[in-house]
Amino acid sequence: MKKTPVVCEDVTPAFPSYPVAVRAGELLFVSGLRPAGPAGFADLPEAGREQMQGYPLADLTEGRVVADSWAVHDSLEKILVAAGTHRDQVLRQHIWQRDKRYFPSYEHVRVHWQPTPAPSSGLGVTDVIGRGRHWIGVDAIAACTQEGGVFGERQVLTDVYNPDLPAASHYCQAIRSGPFAFFAGHIPIKTAEPGKPLVNSYDDVPEEGRFLSTGRSHPDSRHGPIASQTWYVYNELSRTLAGHGMDMEDVVNVSIFLGDLRDFSTFHRVHNHFFPEVQPSLCVVGFDEVGHRGTRIEIEITAMDRRSGLARQSFPWQGAAPFAAPAVTQAGPVCYLSGMVGVDEAGAVVRSADALPEAGRRAVSPMEDIERRPGLAAQCWMAWEQLRASASGAGMELADIAMTRVYLSDPADLVVYEAVRETFIDEDLPAFECVIVHGPGPVAEALVQIDAIGVK
Repeated sequence: MKKTPVVCEDVTPAFPSYPVAVRAGELLFVSGLRPAGPAGFADLPEAGREQMQGYPLADLTEGRVVADSWAVHDSLEKILVAAGTHRDQVLRQHIWQRDKRYFPSYEHVRVHWQPTPAPSSGLGVTDVIGRGRHWIGVDAIAACTQEGGVFGERQVLTDVYNPDLPAASHYCQAIRSGPFAFFAGHIPIKTAEPGKPLVNSYDDVPEEGRFLSTGRSHPDSRHGPIASQTWYVYNELSRTLAGHGMDMEDVVNVSIFLGDLRDFSTFHRVHNHFFPEVQPSLCVVGFDEVGHRGTRIEIEITAMDRRSGLARQSFPWQGAAPFAAPAVTQAGPVCYLSGMVGVDEAGAVVRSADALPEAGRRAVSPMEDIERRPGLAAQCWMAWEQLRASASGAGMELADIAMTRVYLSDPADLVVYEAVRETFIDEDLPAFECVIVHGPGPVAEALVQIDAIGVK
């Protein structure tokens, strides 16, 4: 399906090579938004100064966070209008925060801009890059509905104040647009119980959630927290789906945000327990701060109600599967690609240009002189090759990719990533976001990961 870049003269792209947003069919993909202009409370309109105390030092850092938050939401609003849609059609939003200690300041601004908020995931990152260093970054997906189309007016399934599972902050837990259900990032806190206790051991879940327990203190203290937290969140998501006539086999895409990549293997066992047959696409990233109060994992899912009659198809990896997921899950017109990391056909992480085919060696060898960490350029090339091959296997070209989100561990790595990307595609670019985190991939050896969505 042809994608169209959105022109919004009032918004400066955070990443100049890319459009501020791309429309593909009925979906609008908004590139990473960064502040430009306001630097503190004094630069904001009166509505943005509600948290201002009037003392320079008390307002210094909080003012910067509020100004950043106000600016990205102002930009988002302008892009939505330019694309012919509106804030009530935002299906999902990601909030990247350089310091989650200031999350309440951001949330206060969001309440103003989005009285009925979209599902969202708010993560602590190493840095927020794009035209400087910032406190807050945002990317988003919205619906641009049309008569007779697949998507429809957004319907809230589980709102901020749902009594069975209240949201932990100002976001809707789940919404629906046509046959698609978009969920916020869910964390293992029992928000419906007094004191909102944290799930942190096998003792905090019922017997059915303890299938990895050994009954021995040492292994259970290591694996118990992530196993019980993962089980609890998936179980809550399963309950919510069931309440709306769906189940886990309707899930088409899963994004996992881990606080510690050492938890990946245990998470993976629990993940397989919930998806024993029909597996969704999967992307796993290690973030600097996940949720709050000691949560180790945040899980974000997208589902498509199979009662809609829309076709669903899974496409395999061209080599060995790096984890339990297909390379691509097509759900109606949307193709969710699993996280693409720099691995070879055997699933092993590549470490230099020597591990690449001849075309890759020619492209990457000159870049190895400027890479910050050995193997970065080679992994970027293999991640793009995996993306190209996976898209082709699903009947797509790279031009059909509507959104790419790249995870790196240092802002300087973006130069190498972009040099590699240009060898694969240098025009008709998708919407784009770059997120700087301590763990770009599901294992410590992964230096880059590409999360992508295509539309046919």
